[in-house]
Order: sequence, then C-alpha cells, then structure tokens
Amino acid sequence: IEMVAPRGRRSPSGPDRRPQAGGGERSAGGAAASEQKAAARVSVNQPAPPPKFNAGADRISALPEHLLLEILERLDLREAVRAGALSRRWRRLPKHLSRVDLDVAHFQGATPLEAMDAFTGAARSLLAVVPLAESSALKSLILGFYMPSPPHLSTIGRLVQDVVSLGQTECLEFCISLPSPSNTVPQRAEIGRQFMSFCQAYPVAFSWLTSLALERLAFGHSDITELISSCGRLRRLTLRTCRLVDLPFVLKIDTPCSGIQELKFLCVGCTRIDLISVPKLRQVVCHSWISEKLPLHFGYVPELRSVLLDSRAMAW
Repeated sequence: IEMVAPRGRRSPSGPDRRPQAGGGERSAGGAAASEQKAAARVSVNQPAPPPKFNAGADRISALPEHLLLEILERLDLREAVRAGALSRRWRRLPKHLSRVDLDVAHFQGATPLEAMDAFTGAARSLLAVVPLAESSALKSLILGFYMPSPPHLSTIGRLVQDVVSLGQTECLEFCISLPSPSNTVPQRAEIGRQFMSFCQAYPVAFSWLTSLALERLAFGHSDITELISSCGRLRRLTLRTCRLVDLPFVLKIDTPCSGIQELKFLCVGCTRIDLISVPKLRQVVCHSWISEKLPLHFGYVPELRSVLLDSRAMAW
C-alpha cells in the first residue's frame, strides 16, 4: 500500500514532490488491488460457517453408521439395547456390534430369576443373528450369568452357538456364579452337575470358549479335566471358591492336548492340585489354600513361566 504524506507536511524522505501525471490513478488502482488481496486473504483464513440444522433435527442419527456403532460400543449394554427404540435406523444397530459384554449383575430384579429374565431378554435382542450378508460378525462376546436356571441356560446356549457358527468370533468368555453364597455343599454339587450337563448340551458353544470363570461351584474329581478337554480354544480358567465334592480332595488336571495357558485357583477347597500334563500352561496363580502345605504339584508343564502363590500366612 502506497503511503502518502498529508498535505502541508514534508514526508520523511525529503521535500514535497509533485505527483506525475497519471500517478493518482495508479495510486488509487494500487490501493484497490491491495484491498482486494487483503479481502481474499481474510476469506481464505476465515472458517466456513457451521451447517444450519432445524431446531428439532436429530444430529446423531445423521452420522455415518460406523460412527454410530462406535458410540454404541462405548455405552453400557443396557443403554445400547434401549437405543434400539429410538428409531428404525437405531433399532438394527445393536445387532451389528463387534463387542458385547453382558453381566447379569447389571440387571435389576426382585429375585435372581427375574434378573436372569432381563439378562436373557437383552441377550436375545443383541445376539439374534441377522442374515450373514448384512452382519458385521461379532468378534468379542463376554457373558456373566447365574446358575442354575435351565430355561435361561438353554436360551444362552442356543444364542451363543448361533453366533460362533458364523466362524468369526475371536473372544468368548463366560463368568458363571451362584446368586447366593449360602448354598450348602450338596446344593453346590447339584449345580455343578447341571453346569457339566450345560457344557455337554452345547458342545459347539463351549468349543469356542476362550476364557471361563466359575464361582462357588462343586465338582467331581474328573470334571475339571473333562471341562478343559472339551473346550478346545480355552486359554484361561479361573476357579473362585470352588471345591471338590468327595474325598480325597485332590484336584487332578491331565490335559495333554489342551492349549490352556493360564490357571487361577482362588480359595479353592482342595488339599492338593496335581498338574499332571498341561503342556501349554504359562501362568499359575494360587491364592489362599486350605492345607498347611503348598497345594501345587507340577508334572509336565514345559512352557510354565510364572507362578504366583500367596496365602494369609505367607507369600512368595
């Protein structure tokens, strides 16, 4: 921009100079061009105005489907199920989630059976398989539920088998417990037998199981070995406050063909745990055993790398 000194004053560069013919026009033209360039720079640097929405517009539903799924996967699963009631578009989205984590403890009910009713209702809503061509296959499925409840177990078994039959499930976890800690040993033994029957009734579902946690169940001497052997993809098994039914209270695990890598025994009611042959085992955790001596006895465990032992009296 050309600087012009005020009339009657000398410019800093020296005495007044009369403009040559046509200089005023050139100065005016230069100033106009500079203003246009400045305006152009302002228009380039200024952010575009935000799009206008109607006052009642649903901005979330206007997002692309993959972003809506990202939102749903970060919600509590109860909220994800409820979101299906918002619109026709939202109604089908929960069935396309790549990860589902359902825990019966998150469902309210006056009794454990009522809580399981709500749990299986949510599972049915989320896991009912849509046609394969329209489904983004479920990759991770984590279910925490109560024993015993035969009608509910059959519903869960069928739903899980339908999901894993698509062949794309990478993680399948069950966390199974009793609703009340006051069950007697005979009651816990009967529920343990029902669990083993559940496992045998749905072999496809259990063959895809990668992690299993059992709490407050009672088993026979060979049940755990049979369980591990029937779950070909099982990598982690946790027994919490479980126990054996009959004397001698020695838990023997002999699974030479299994791929299990981690075993956790937390307050398990047995005097000894014999790991006869567990070739892929890498980690063992044993917490608060009932005997005075260390309960673990190691057989063939060539891949074992980590052993964590602790009790109320001592720690290693």
